[in-house]
Amino acid sequence: MKFVSCASYYGSGSSAITDFVSEFDGVFSFTDEEFRFVQDPDGISDLEYNLVQNFNRHNSGHALKRYKNLVDFYCGNILGKKYETFFHGNWKKYSYEYIDKLTEFTYNGWWQYDLMDKGTFFYFRKRILNKILHMTIWKNHPERTLNTMKKEITYCSHPTEEDFLNYTKEYIESLFSSVSNGADTVMVDQIVPPTNLARYLRYFNDIKVAVVDRDPRDIFVLEKYVWKDGIIPTDVETFCKWFKYTREHRKNESLESDSVCYVQFEDMVYHYEETKKVLMEWLGLCEERHHEKNKFFDPNLSIRNTQTWKKIECDQNEIRFIEKELSDYLYNFPQLK
Repeated sequence: MKFVSCASYYGSGSSAITDFVSEFDGVFSFTDEEFRFVQDPDGISDLEYNLVQNFNRHNSGHALKRYKNLVDFYCGNILGKKYETFFHGNWKKYSYEYIDKLTEFTYNGWWQYDLMDKGTFFYFRKRILNKILHMTIWKNHPERTLNTMKKEITYCSHPTEEDFLNYTKEYIESLFSSVSNGADTVMVDQIVPPTNLARYLRYFNDIKVAVVDRDPRDIFVLEKYVWKDGIIPTDVETFCKWFKYTREHRKNESLESDSVCYVQFEDMVYHYEETKKVLMEWLGLCEERHHEKNKFFDPNLSIRNTQTWKKIECDQNEIRFIEKELSDYLYNFPQLK
């Protein structure tokens, strides 16, 4: 299966790529829903670290439990649709099968983090009971511990890197094959991050990742005056620190290869035809399959969300500060007639 994904830094316009690729025949698109289970904390990358690269008797078993909890969270419920809906009921099924494949054996047992996962009250209640017992009937048995978790399961897993990668590739392909209707290409948003991509590409047999960025002035103005999500800082000095911090990896990590392509959002708007040709060649798409041109991504509409500091009433001193601090990241907008 061939995957296409985009990776972004928040608000950088990666949906332009998602929408553009979705306009081609033979592409199954998961729309703009983000499928982050590979990169999220407690996700697949963390699993590999704890099971393969930093194996020990406690962390490895607990990592599988943490992934199982993430799977359960991403199932969703009546209050919010999540992965189970998109995978037509197969998300939990294939995820649990993946956990089973990674598990060598289990036994009834627990450790400190099993207590902590049940909450602070549960943890300290057990510690207090232990202290009372050691002060009374266990006075001569300091080594004893009260077992209040007799049904707790401990997972044991230490696969080789090769086995882990093979199980992971099978798992991901099983998930998406179950709903992609035999499409040549699957377009899925944010399944990998823009950082440390050499690690994440190993989880797929065939994947192309577009890393998308955008002029920082637009990101700042849109967040502060339009989106107001509170996800990134809108104090201008902190914003500039955050922007540099999230792009720091580019100094040591190449974003250009057969599998990775860097795309500036504004090029999709102001240089659409040229950028389109580059993307089509890189992705192996052809004009004959572009039957829904501009249905999902229309540069004539997206241009409204560029140079917003000229259209929205905002503090121009803040814009000048961004231009000074982040000069290397500014887009050279063409002069429009």
